[in-house]
Amino acid sequence: MSLVFLSLRQRTVRLLALVLCAVSLASCVTDAVTGPVRQPPYLAILMQVDAAPEVATGGPYTFRVRELSGTIKFDTTFRASARDTVIIPVTAATYRVDISGVPPTCGVRDGTAQAIVVPPNTNTSLIRFSLNCAPALVVAAYVDGFALDTEFVVTIKDTLGKEIAAVLPANDTIRLDGIAAGRYDVTLRHVADNCVVTSDGGLVVPVTIRPAGGAFVPFRIICSEAARRPRITVLAGSYSDGSIGYVIRAVDPDKDIERTFVDVTDCNQRSVLVGGGRRRGAFGGQPNVTGRDTAVIVGAYDFDMADSLFTNRCLGAWVADNRGNTSVFVEIPLRRSDAARRPVVNPFNARRNGTKSIFVDLQVRDPDNDLVGLFPVYLVRDGVLTASDGQLDRVVLQPAGTLAITVPEFLVNIGLGNWNDYLGVVLYAFDRAGNFTRVQDLSLEF
Repeated sequence: MSLVFLSLRQRTVRLLALVLCAVSLASCVTDAVTGPVRQPPYLAILMQVDAAPEVATGGPYTFRVRELSGTIKFDTTFRASARDTVIIPVTAATYRVDISGVPPTCGVRDGTAQAIVVPPNTNTSLIRFSLNCAPALVVAAYVDGFALDTEFVVTIKDTLGKEIAAVLPANDTIRLDGIAAGRYDVTLRHVADNCVVTSDGGLVVPVTIRPAGGAFVPFRIICSEAARRPRITVLAGSYSDGSIGYVIRAVDPDKDIERTFVDVTDCNQRSVLVGGGRRRGAFGGQPNVTGRDTAVIVGAYDFDMADSLFTNRCLGAWVADNRGNTSVFVEIPLRRSDAARRPVVNPFNARRNGTKSIFVDLQVRDPDNDLVGLFPVYLVRDGVLTASDGQLDRVVLQPAGTLAITVPEFLVNIGLGNWNDYLGVVLYAFDRAGNFTRVQDLSLEF
């Protein structure tokens, strides 16, 4: 199959002809300038965009054209911009055309999928996609879980206090046109008691609508079985030298908490971390979580951030059980780890046991005698476990941490790299108040 792209620039439209010539479909004629050209019928796909100029020239968008019966086996995908007309030689049949990659603030008048009959003995059949990308606010509610909330109310308030409201069904999207450019607070209301908003910002999301496009606000809601929902009873944590550490105590009727979400926020559930909050899971079978009346979870994350960026911030978290039942989001002020009260780890030495395992020798004590647990992390050569990103890969064998004061021997032949890919061990030790000490050994000697 040969592809020839024709480009004819005019004052208001650019014609992009995509010619597919296949022996199985029909014979071709040859144009001295453009090469092989199929005989009609043709299918033309045209886009019309109502938007500011900088949006109308956007794209490209992705189109897929399929013959519906399946007998011709015609299925092709291509990309074109908002000012392109695409002409495809086809066999007389019924076709479906889909468009994707449309900005969420744009609406497609007749939907993103259209069907068309291309009759025999005709020249060109036309499908037109009409996009409206005028300034607007688009709000979506993605709801998952149990006993789903079916409907919400969204309010939009401007800086002068003027407020409008709209009904937003679950797992649906609404588009509010005619909203002037400016800053607004978008608030999700009438959320059922068994549901929690887990998307960034929680119930209230500030947005800026620009003259060139608009704004898109997605709310993500998880609903739980009220009688089986976990609950955080204690959240404590601190920061030190670009790292955060946390201690979570949580109760769950089924005693099967499976994962956590931890974030550093502006104290209004809006993340200040690049990439947002962090999830950690696979807690099943962890002795300090599974089967316990009160799960005790300790953990830590390292960030490429100065400590000054953690000041006047909050530590936020939620937990979820094995069925997806999710606690409410809890936020507390994030404070600096107290150097005078945090645990002391000395000595700390990580060493290889030949090519089979890694031992960690340590002694840990706490000035207030309220040590909670440890969180060990094994450092692996960059690119061994994940795509290379210039950072060492990490292996966490106890994702909920451990309440022990020792680190068990780690057998390295578990399929996570070779023995000589392991370069070091990092250990975090926590007290009950969330103060922590971070130590590391980057020279694994035999």
